[in-house]
Amino acid sequence: MRTLLLTATITLASMASAQFSSGFEIWTDTVPSDWMGSKTTLSADSVQQVSTDVHGGSYAARLTSMSSSHKRFTTQPVTVVEGTIYEISFWVRGTGNIRTGLYDGRTSGSGYASYNAYVNSTGNSWTQVVQQITCANDTDAAQFILSVQLTAGPEHLVVDDVNITSAGGPTPASIYAIQYTTAPDGASPLANQIVLTGGIVTGVDTIGQNSYFIQAGTGPWSGIYVFDAASVVNIGDSVVLQATVQEYQGVTELGAVTGLTVVGQYPVPQPQLLDTYLATQEQWEGVLAVLANVTCTSLPDGFGEWGVSQVSGAYLADDLMFVFAPEVGSAYDITGCIHYANANWKIEPRFAADIVEATGINEAIAIEARVFPNPTEGVLYVENTNGLGVDFVMMDAVGRTVASDVLSRRITLVNTDALAAGIYQVVVRNANAVSVHKVVVR
Repeated sequence: MRTLLLTATITLASMASAQFSSGFEIWTDTVPSDWMGSKTTLSADSVQQVSTDVHGGSYAARLTSMSSSHKRFTTQPVTVVEGTIYEISFWVRGTGNIRTGLYDGRTSGSGYASYNAYVNSTGNSWTQVVQQITCANDTDAAQFILSVQLTAGPEHLVVDDVNITSAGGPTPASIYAIQYTTAPDGASPLANQIVLTGGIVTGVDTIGQNSYFIQAGTGPWSGIYVFDAASVVNIGDSVVLQATVQEYQGVTELGAVTGLTVVGQYPVPQPQLLDTYLATQEQWEGVLAVLANVTCTSLPDGFGEWGVSQVSGAYLADDLMFVFAPEVGSAYDITGCIHYANANWKIEPRFAADIVEATGINEAIAIEARVFPNPTEGVLYVENTNGLGVDFVMMDAVGRTVASDVLSRRITLVNTDALAAGIYQVVVRNANAVSVHKVVVR
Protein backbone atom coordinates (compact mmCIF):
# COMPACT_ATOMS: atom_id res chain seq x y z
CA MET A 1 0.00 0.00 0.00
CA ARG A 2 1.37 3.40 -0.98
CA THR A 3 1.82 5.87 1.90
CA LEU A 4 0.51 9.35 1.08
CA LEU A 5 3.08 12.10 1.56
CA LEU A 6 1.79 15.01 3.64
CA THR A 7 4.89 17.13 2.92
CA ALA A 8 8.05 16.87 0.90
CA THR A 9 10.46 14.35 2.40
CA ILE A 10 13.90 15.93 2.67
CA THR A 11 16.74 13.93 4.18
CA LEU A 12 20.44 14.74 4.48
CA ALA A 13 22.38 11.62 5.43
CA SER A 14 25.94 11.47 6.66
CA MET A 15 27.15 10.73 3.11
CA ALA A 16 25.55 13.96 1.83
CA SER A 17 22.71 12.13 0.04
CA ALA A 18 19.71 14.46 -0.36
CA GLN A 19 16.23 13.15 -1.10
CA PHE A 20 13.02 14.90 -2.12
CA SER A 21 9.79 13.02 -2.82
CA SER A 22 6.47 14.49 -3.88
CA GLY A 23 3.26 12.78 -4.93
CA PHE A 24 1.30 16.09 -5.12
CA GLU A 25 -0.97 14.86 -2.32
CA ILE A 26 -1.39 18.00 -0.19
CA TRP A 27 -2.55 21.28 -1.74
CA THR A 28 -2.73 24.63 0.05
CA ASP A 29 -4.53 27.60 -1.49
CA THR A 30 -4.94 25.65 -4.77
CA VAL A 31 -1.22 24.87 -5.15
CA PRO A 32 0.82 21.83 -4.03
CA SER A 33 2.39 22.59 -0.66
CA ASP A 34 5.88 21.30 -1.52
CA TRP A 35 6.13 23.24 -4.80
CA MET A 36 5.78 26.84 -6.08
CA GLY A 37 9.20 27.87 -4.76
CA SER A 38 10.40 31.44 -5.19
CA LYS A 39 12.03 30.67 -8.57
CA THR A 40 8.72 29.52 -10.04
CA THR A 41 7.65 31.55 -13.09
CA LEU A 42 4.56 29.46 -13.86
CA SER A 43 1.49 31.33 -12.64
CA ALA A 44 -0.61 29.68 -9.93
CA ASP A 45 -3.60 29.34 -12.25
CA SER A 46 -1.41 27.32 -14.63
CA VAL A 47 -0.98 24.63 -11.96
CA GLN A 48 -4.10 22.54 -11.47
CA GLN A 49 -4.96 19.60 -9.25
CA VAL A 50 -5.80 16.40 -11.16
CA SER A 51 -7.69 13.56 -9.50
CA THR A 52 -8.41 11.25 -12.47
CA ASP A 53 -5.91 8.96 -14.17
CA VAL A 54 -3.16 9.77 -11.66
CA HIS A 55 0.01 7.72 -11.52
CA GLY A 56 -0.12 7.06 -7.78
CA GLY A 57 -2.06 8.24 -4.72
CA SER A 58 -5.01 10.58 -5.10
CA TYR A 59 -3.67 13.57 -7.03
CA ALA A 60 -1.31 14.72 -9.75
CA ALA A 61 -0.50 18.20 -11.11
CA ARG A 62 -1.38 19.65 -14.52
CA LEU A 63 1.13 22.23 -15.82
CA THR A 64 0.08 24.59 -18.60
CA SER A 65 2.50 26.75 -20.60
CA MET A 66 1.64 27.08 -24.29
CA SER A 67 4.41 29.59 -25.00
CA SER A 68 7.69 28.60 -26.65
CA SER A 69 9.42 30.42 -23.77
CA HIS A 70 9.90 27.98 -20.91
CA LYS A 71 8.32 28.43 -17.49
CA ARG A 72 9.77 27.13 -14.22
CA PHE A 73 7.87 25.06 -11.67
CA THR A 74 10.17 24.70 -8.65
CA THR A 75 10.29 22.88 -5.34
CA GLN A 76 10.32 24.57 -1.99
CA PRO A 77 13.92 25.03 -0.70
CA VAL A 78 15.95 21.87 -0.13
CA THR A 79 19.50 21.18 1.03
CA VAL A 80 22.09 20.17 -1.57
CA VAL A 81 25.82 19.50 -1.46
CA GLU A 82 28.45 20.78 -3.89
CA GLY A 83 29.75 18.16 -6.32
CA THR A 84 26.84 15.80 -5.75
CA ILE A 85 24.97 14.41 -8.75
CA TYR A 86 21.22 14.29 -8.18
CA GLU A 87 18.89 12.00 -10.09
CA ILE A 88 15.46 13.49 -10.80
CA SER A 89 12.74 11.04 -11.79
CA PHE A 90 9.07 11.71 -12.42
CA TRP A 91 6.11 10.45 -14.41
CA VAL A 92 4.44 12.50 -17.14
CA ARG A 93 1.59 12.26 -19.63
CA GLY A 94 -0.08 14.73 -21.99
CA THR A 95 1.37 17.01 -24.66
CA GLY A 96 4.35 19.36 -24.34
CA ASN A 97 8.05 19.65 -23.61
CA ILE A 98 9.50 19.16 -20.14
CA ARG A 99 13.03 19.13 -18.71
CA THR A 100 14.75 19.42 -15.35
CA GLY A 101 17.05 22.00 -13.80
CA LEU A 102 18.45 23.26 -10.51
CA TYR A 103 18.90 26.59 -8.79
CA ASP A 104 21.70 26.33 -6.21
CA GLY A 105 23.07 29.89 -6.12
CA ARG A 106 26.24 29.01 -8.03
CA THR A 107 28.45 31.89 -9.19
CA SER A 108 27.74 31.31 -12.89
CA GLY A 109 24.48 31.22 -14.86
CA SER A 110 22.71 33.59 -12.44
CA GLY A 111 22.78 30.76 -9.92
CA TYR A 112 21.22 28.13 -12.24
CA ALA A 113 22.71 24.89 -13.52
CA SER A 114 22.48 24.21 -17.25
CA TYR A 115 19.14 22.64 -18.07
CA ASN A 116 18.85 19.08 -19.26
CA ALA A 117 17.44 18.37 -22.72
CA TYR A 118 13.69 18.63 -23.26
CA VAL A 119 11.63 15.44 -23.29
CA ASN A 120 8.69 15.64 -25.69
CA SER A 121 5.53 14.07 -24.31
CA THR A 122 2.87 13.27 -26.92
CA GLY A 123 0.27 10.97 -25.41
CA ASN A 124 -1.83 10.13 -22.39
CA SER A 125 0.10 7.06 -21.32
CA TRP A 126 2.30 7.60 -18.27
CA THR A 127 6.02 7.75 -19.12
CA GLN A 128 8.86 7.89 -16.63
CA VAL A 129 11.55 10.52 -17.16
CA VAL A 130 14.93 10.20 -15.40
CA GLN A 131 17.56 12.94 -15.67
CA GLN A 132 20.65 13.89 -13.66
CA ILE A 133 22.11 17.22 -12.65
CA THR A 134 25.24 18.27 -10.73
CA CYS A 135 25.16 20.66 -7.78
CA ALA A 136 27.88 23.35 -7.74
CA ASN A 137 27.24 24.96 -4.36
CA ASP A 138 26.47 23.93 -0.78
CA THR A 139 23.15 25.50 0.18
CA ASP A 140 19.94 24.83 2.05
CA ALA A 141 18.06 27.12 -0.33
CA ALA A 142 18.25 25.05 -3.52
CA GLN A 143 15.21 24.56 -5.72
CA PHE A 144 14.85 21.74 -8.23
CA ILE A 145 13.04 22.73 -11.41
CA LEU A 146 10.54 21.26 -13.85
CA SER A 147 10.79 23.50 -16.93
CA VAL A 148 7.88 23.31 -19.38
CA GLN A 149 6.97 24.80 -22.76
CA LEU A 150 4.63 24.29 -25.74
CA THR A 151 1.96 22.39 -23.83
CA ALA A 152 -1.32 21.64 -25.58
CA GLY A 153 -4.82 20.68 -24.47
CA PRO A 154 -6.81 19.04 -23.39
CA GLU A 155 -4.34 17.53 -20.90
CA HIS A 156 -1.29 19.80 -21.36
CA LEU A 157 1.36 18.15 -19.12
CA VAL A 158 0.32 16.08 -16.10
CA VAL A 159 3.14 15.11 -13.71
CA ASP A 160 3.22 12.84 -10.69
CA ASP A 161 5.53 11.03 -8.27
CA VAL A 162 8.66 13.17 -8.37
CA ASN A 163 11.68 11.64 -6.62
CA ILE A 164 15.11 13.26 -6.28
CA THR A 165 18.00 11.25 -4.87
CA SER A 166 21.78 11.38 -4.78
CA ALA A 167 23.24 9.43 -7.68
CA GLY A 168 26.82 9.40 -6.42
CA GLY A 169 29.66 10.26 -8.81
CA PRO A 170 29.65 10.43 -12.60
CA THR A 171 29.77 7.25 -14.64
CA PRO A 172 33.21 6.78 -16.27
CA ALA A 173 32.50 6.11 -19.94
CA SER A 174 34.44 6.20 -23.17
CA ILE A 175 33.00 8.01 -26.18
CA TYR A 176 32.50 4.57 -27.71
CA ALA A 177 30.36 3.49 -24.72
CA ILE A 178 28.32 6.70 -25.00
CA GLN A 179 27.79 6.49 -28.76
CA TYR A 180 27.46 2.77 -29.47
CA THR A 181 23.80 1.89 -29.80
CA THR A 182 21.46 -0.58 -31.44
CA ALA A 183 18.41 1.63 -30.85
CA PRO A 184 16.53 2.41 -34.11
CA ASP A 185 16.51 6.13 -33.26
CA GLY A 186 20.24 6.18 -32.50
CA ALA A 187 19.73 7.10 -28.83
CA SER A 188 22.64 6.54 -26.48
CA PRO A 189 22.30 3.79 -23.85
CA LEU A 190 23.61 6.41 -21.38
CA ALA A 191 21.09 9.13 -22.33
CA ASN A 192 20.35 11.53 -19.44
CA GLN A 193 23.24 10.20 -17.35
CA ILE A 194 26.17 12.28 -16.14
CA VAL A 195 29.44 10.78 -17.36
CA LEU A 196 33.16 11.33 -17.01
CA THR A 197 34.74 11.05 -20.44
CA GLY A 198 37.44 12.52 -22.60
CA GLY A 199 39.07 12.76 -26.00
CA ILE A 200 40.99 15.01 -28.35
CA VAL A 201 39.30 18.14 -29.67
CA THR A 202 38.93 17.72 -33.44
CA GLY A 203 36.85 20.79 -34.28
CA VAL A 204 35.80 24.04 -32.59
CA ASP A 205 32.83 26.27 -33.42
CA THR A 206 34.56 29.65 -33.71
CA ILE A 207 31.43 31.24 -35.21
CA GLY A 208 28.68 30.49 -32.69
CA GLN A 209 31.33 29.81 -30.02
CA ASN A 210 29.15 27.32 -28.20
CA SER A 211 30.27 23.85 -29.27
CA TYR A 212 33.11 21.57 -30.32
CA PHE A 213 33.78 17.95 -31.26
CA ILE A 214 35.96 15.47 -29.38
CA GLN A 215 37.20 12.07 -30.49
CA ALA A 216 38.92 9.14 -28.77
CA GLY A 217 40.82 6.98 -31.21
CA THR A 218 39.51 6.27 -34.69
CA GLY A 219 36.80 4.20 -36.32
CA PRO A 220 33.06 3.87 -35.66
CA TRP A 221 31.49 5.42 -32.53
CA SER A 222 34.68 7.33 -31.65
CA GLY A 223 33.48 10.97 -31.93
CA ILE A 224 30.85 13.16 -30.28
CA TYR A 225 29.47 16.70 -30.42
CA VAL A 226 29.76 18.80 -27.24
CA PHE A 227 27.41 21.73 -26.61
CA ASP A 228 29.38 23.97 -24.28
CA ALA A 229 29.50 27.78 -24.46
CA ALA A 230 31.56 28.19 -21.28
CA SER A 231 34.77 26.26 -21.98
CA VAL A 232 37.62 27.51 -24.16
CA VAL A 233 39.32 24.69 -26.08
CA ASN A 234 41.53 24.38 -29.14
CA ILE A 235 41.93 21.71 -31.78
CA GLY A 236 44.40 19.13 -30.48
CA ASP A 237 43.58 19.65 -26.80
CA SER A 238 43.23 16.36 -24.93
CA VAL A 239 40.36 17.01 -22.52
CA VAL A 240 38.64 15.26 -19.65
CA LEU A 241 35.20 16.49 -18.71
CA GLN A 242 32.02 15.73 -16.81
CA ALA A 243 28.83 16.16 -18.82
CA THR A 244 25.28 14.98 -19.33
CA VAL A 245 24.57 12.68 -22.27
CA GLN A 246 21.67 14.27 -24.14
CA GLU A 247 19.53 13.44 -27.14
CA TYR A 248 18.66 16.65 -28.98
CA GLN A 249 16.67 16.55 -32.22
CA GLY A 250 18.23 13.28 -33.30
CA VAL A 251 21.83 13.93 -32.27
CA THR A 252 23.62 12.39 -29.31
CA GLU A 253 25.58 15.14 -27.60
CA LEU A 254 27.29 16.09 -24.36
CA GLY A 255 25.84 19.06 -22.50
CA ALA A 256 25.91 20.70 -19.07
CA VAL A 257 29.69 20.39 -19.07
CA THR A 258 31.55 20.82 -15.77
CA GLY A 259 35.11 20.31 -14.60
CA LEU A 260 36.72 20.35 -18.04
CA THR A 261 40.49 19.89 -17.83
CA VAL A 262 42.98 20.16 -20.68
CA VAL A 263 45.62 17.51 -19.99
CA GLY A 264 47.86 18.24 -22.99
CA GLN A 265 48.13 18.78 -26.73
CA TYR A 266 48.25 15.74 -29.01
CA PRO A 267 47.91 14.89 -32.72
CA VAL A 268 44.34 14.94 -33.99
CA PRO A 269 43.08 11.49 -35.12
CA GLN A 270 43.45 10.80 -38.81
CA PRO A 271 40.22 11.54 -40.72
CA GLN A 272 38.12 8.52 -41.66
CA LEU A 273 37.62 8.15 -45.42
CA LEU A 274 33.86 7.87 -46.07
CA ASP A 275 31.49 8.22 -48.98
CA THR A 276 28.19 10.07 -48.91
CA TYR A 277 26.27 6.87 -48.14
CA LEU A 278 28.44 5.72 -45.24
CA ALA A 279 28.41 9.26 -43.82
CA THR A 280 24.69 8.91 -43.09
CA GLN A 281 25.29 6.05 -40.64
CA GLU A 282 24.92 6.63 -36.91
CA GLN A 283 28.32 5.10 -36.17
CA TRP A 284 30.12 8.04 -37.81
CA GLU A 285 28.27 10.77 -35.87
CA GLY A 286 30.85 13.22 -34.49
CA VAL A 287 33.81 11.52 -36.22
CA LEU A 288 36.42 13.48 -38.18
CA ALA A 289 36.12 12.31 -41.79
CA VAL A 290 36.99 12.97 -45.43
CA LEU A 291 34.55 12.99 -48.33
CA ALA A 292 36.77 12.68 -51.38
CA ASN A 293 36.03 13.92 -54.89
CA VAL A 294 32.54 15.25 -54.25
CA THR A 295 30.90 17.57 -56.77
CA CYS A 296 29.24 20.78 -55.61
CA THR A 297 25.58 20.69 -56.68
CA SER A 298 24.19 23.84 -55.02
CA LEU A 299 25.31 27.08 -53.39
CA PRO A 300 24.87 27.75 -49.64
CA ASP A 301 21.26 28.32 -48.61
CA GLY A 302 19.95 30.48 -45.77
CA PHE A 303 21.34 27.98 -43.26
CA GLY A 304 24.80 27.92 -44.85
CA GLU A 305 24.29 24.39 -46.19
CA TRP A 306 25.48 23.54 -49.70
CA GLY A 307 24.93 20.40 -51.69
CA VAL A 308 27.56 17.89 -52.79
CA SER A 309 27.25 14.57 -54.57
CA GLN A 310 29.08 11.34 -55.31
CA VAL A 311 27.99 8.15 -57.06
CA SER A 312 26.92 7.03 -53.55
CA GLY A 313 24.38 9.85 -53.30
CA ALA A 314 23.71 13.46 -52.32
CA TYR A 315 25.02 15.04 -49.12
CA LEU A 316 25.44 18.43 -47.42
CA ALA A 317 28.37 20.54 -46.31
CA ASP A 318 27.69 23.15 -43.63
CA ASP A 319 29.13 26.27 -42.00
CA LEU A 320 29.03 25.43 -38.29
CA MET A 321 32.77 26.08 -37.99
CA PHE A 322 33.84 27.59 -41.32
CA VAL A 323 32.11 29.60 -44.05
CA PHE A 324 33.04 28.65 -47.62
CA ALA A 325 31.94 29.92 -51.04
CA PRO A 326 31.84 26.85 -53.34
CA GLU A 327 31.43 26.79 -57.10
CA VAL A 328 28.68 24.62 -58.55
CA GLY A 329 30.22 21.87 -60.65
CA SER A 330 33.62 22.00 -58.91
CA ALA A 331 35.01 18.84 -57.29
CA TYR A 332 36.38 19.00 -53.73
CA ASP A 333 37.97 16.84 -51.07
CA ILE A 334 36.26 17.93 -47.84
CA THR A 335 37.55 17.16 -44.35
CA GLY A 336 35.33 17.82 -41.35
CA CYS A 337 33.29 16.41 -38.49
CA ILE A 338 30.19 14.39 -39.34
CA HIS A 339 27.14 15.99 -37.72
CA TYR A 340 23.36 15.58 -37.67
CA ALA A 341 21.24 18.73 -37.39
CA ASN A 342 18.00 20.10 -38.81
CA ALA A 343 17.02 16.54 -39.82
CA ASN A 344 20.05 16.19 -42.15
CA TRP A 345 23.46 14.55 -42.09
CA LYS A 346 26.30 16.88 -43.05
CA ILE A 347 30.03 17.38 -42.91
CA GLU A 348 31.36 20.35 -40.95
CA PRO A 349 34.71 21.64 -42.30
CA ARG A 350 36.81 23.50 -39.72
CA PHE A 351 39.02 25.89 -41.70
CA ALA A 352 40.13 26.72 -45.25
CA ALA A 353 42.57 23.81 -45.50
CA ASP A 354 39.68 21.37 -45.03
CA ILE A 355 38.27 22.15 -48.50
CA VAL A 356 40.63 21.58 -51.44
CA GLU A 357 40.28 20.75 -55.09
CA ALA A 358 39.75 17.01 -55.49
CA THR A 359 42.94 14.94 -55.51
CA GLY A 360 41.44 11.46 -55.77
CA ILE A 361 42.28 10.09 -52.32
CA ASN A 362 42.64 6.33 -52.32
CA GLU A 363 40.90 4.09 -49.83
CA ALA A 364 42.87 3.82 -46.58
CA ILE A 365 44.47 0.45 -45.90
CA ALA A 366 45.36 -1.17 -42.60
CA ILE A 367 48.86 -0.15 -41.53
CA GLU A 368 51.36 -2.88 -40.70
CA ALA A 369 52.23 -2.65 -37.01
CA ARG A 370 52.60 -4.85 -33.94
CA VAL A 371 51.86 -3.94 -30.32
CA PHE A 372 53.17 -6.49 -27.80
CA PRO A 373 53.18 -8.18 -25.34
CA ASN A 374 49.45 -8.24 -24.71
CA PRO A 375 48.54 -8.35 -21.82
CA THR A 376 51.53 -6.31 -20.65
CA GLU A 377 53.08 -4.92 -17.50
CA GLY A 378 56.13 -2.69 -17.30
CA VAL A 379 57.03 -2.30 -20.98
CA LEU A 380 54.91 -2.24 -24.12
CA TYR A 381 56.57 -2.49 -27.54
CA VAL A 382 55.17 -0.74 -30.63
CA GLU A 383 56.73 -2.10 -33.82
CA ASN A 384 56.52 -0.14 -37.07
CA THR A 385 57.33 -1.74 -40.43
CA ASN A 386 56.04 1.13 -42.57
CA GLY A 387 59.02 3.50 -42.64
CA LEU A 388 58.87 7.21 -41.75
CA GLY A 389 55.82 9.38 -41.15
CA VAL A 390 54.19 7.01 -38.64
CA ASP A 391 53.02 7.93 -35.15
CA PHE A 392 51.05 6.31 -32.37
CA VAL A 393 48.66 7.41 -29.63
CA MET A 394 47.74 5.35 -26.53
CA MET A 395 44.45 6.16 -24.76
CA ASP A 396 42.71 4.93 -21.63
CA ALA A 397 39.08 3.79 -21.31
CA VAL A 398 37.67 7.33 -21.16
CA GLY A 399 39.70 8.60 -24.11
CA ARG A 400 42.54 10.34 -22.28
CA THR A 401 45.85 10.22 -24.15
CA VAL A 402 48.44 8.62 -21.88
CA ALA A 403 51.31 8.29 -24.39
CA SER A 404 52.15 9.38 -27.92
CA ASP A 405 55.22 9.51 -30.13
CA VAL A 406 56.48 9.67 -33.69
CA LEU A 407 57.83 6.23 -34.63
CA SER A 408 61.22 7.21 -35.98
CA ARG A 409 62.59 3.73 -35.40
CA ARG A 410 61.31 0.22 -35.93
CA ILE A 411 60.45 -0.51 -32.29
CA THR A 412 59.43 2.02 -29.63
CA LEU A 413 59.14 1.28 -25.90
CA VAL A 414 56.25 2.51 -23.76
CA ASN A 415 56.68 2.40 -19.98
CA THR A 416 53.36 1.30 -18.46
CA ASP A 417 54.46 1.27 -14.79
CA ALA A 418 52.58 4.51 -14.05
CA LEU A 419 49.37 3.37 -15.75
CA ALA A 420 46.38 1.96 -13.92
CA ALA A 421 45.42 -1.60 -14.76
CA GLY A 422 42.77 -1.77 -17.46
CA ILE A 423 42.08 -1.78 -21.19
CA TYR A 424 43.83 0.76 -23.43
CA GLN A 425 43.66 1.57 -27.13
CA VAL A 426 46.81 2.05 -29.22
CA VAL A 427 46.35 3.73 -32.61
CA VAL A 428 49.23 3.51 -35.11
CA ARG A 429 48.83 5.69 -38.18
CA ASN A 430 50.33 7.62 -41.06
CA ALA A 431 48.78 9.98 -43.59
CA ASN A 432 46.95 7.21 -45.46
CA ALA A 433 46.46 4.28 -43.11
CA VAL A 434 45.66 3.32 -39.56
CA SER A 435 45.85 0.32 -37.24
CA VAL A 436 43.97 0.06 -33.93
CA HIS A 437 45.00 -2.29 -31.10
CA LYS A 438 43.32 -3.08 -27.76
CA VAL A 439 45.89 -3.64 -25.02
CA VAL A 440 45.42 -4.93 -21.47
CA VAL A 441 47.73 -3.39 -18.87
CA ARG A 442 48.07 -5.41 -15.69
